[in-house]
Amino acid sequence: MRFKVAGEYSIADIAIYPWAVPAARQGQDLASYPAVQRWLERVGARVPVRRGMDAGADLRR
Repeated sequence: MRFKVAGEYSIADIAIYPWAVPAARQGQDLASYPAVQRWLERVGARVPVRRGMDAGADLRR
């Protein structure tokens, strides 16, 4: 299953993911980019990514 930006899962995926998650709130429509949507789903399903995104969630509210 390929879901990496550059080869293996790397710092590139880690760096890009949090910026891509709020695409809709930033006025971006990813419907034309199904590969990006799949990448977001696969990276977002990783347990470490979920923990990282949940860290400090109360501070972002």
